[in-house]
Amino acid sequence: RHPENKPTADGSFLRISNITTCDRKQVFDGMGVPRIDAGENAVNGFVAREIGNTMHDHIQQAFLTNPDFQCEVPVSISNCMTSGHADGVYEGKVLEIKTMRNYGFRKARNEGPKEEHLFQACAYAIALGLTEIHLVYVCTDATPSRWKDSARAGDMVEWYYSIYDPIDESGTSISVAATYFLEQHAQMAKNYLNTGVIPEGLRSYWETEVPWECNYCSHFDICEQHGDVNMLDIIDLVIKEKENE
Repeated sequence: RHPENKPTADGSFLRISNITTCDRKQVFDGMGVPRIDAGENAVNGFVAREIGNTMHDHIQQAFLTNPDFQCEVPVSISNCMTSGHADGVYEGKVLEIKTMRNYGFRKARNEGPKEEHLFQACAYAIALGLTEIHLVYVCTDATPSRWKDSARAGDMVEWYYSIYDPIDESGTSISVAATYFLEQHAQMAKNYLNTGVIPEGLRSYWETEVPWECNYCSHFDICEQHGDVNMLDIIDLVIKEKENE
């Protein structure tokens, strides 16, 4: 099916939640290319999103007991052509909730949160003039009982950060790294809008294999079918989709 494309918070070309994702996917999203959800992976993704949305709602409802809590706070960074919604803001902190499958959850529990989630939350914080981040991860399924490092559906782990905390051994802060990605992706979008040349995706970094992220991308069929995607083909696809609405 062709699910409706979710609008950005302020009509921006880019989304803050895509801060570290594939350049080509970001351009497709910005152009409003119809997302294609079909096949086994699409069903898995649909169910995962539904579970994730439900868990987000439960946690946000729990935070509403705090009178300072604001839910789904719109964020706009116009100079970087991007916007989004923070899951919550309270007591000077940005709350970002992430649901994930068991393997990813256990890996993060042992090694720490994913950098892209830190950058996303940090971008919200910078735009809102805040300096603290609260990340919450929720596990959506149970570990097979034979594994020693187990987790159950509903298990949670959380972290608190200052945006000035170092992201790696170099001492680079989360805020500096997040700002770099924001500026780089804004420049990528401007290059596309100025030249009409759609950037290469993750596939360009691999000689023969398809990156695992591609298999779960809603633009996979378009990207694979056309190879070096012709912009006129994509524009025609978008126009036809708009005419059918």
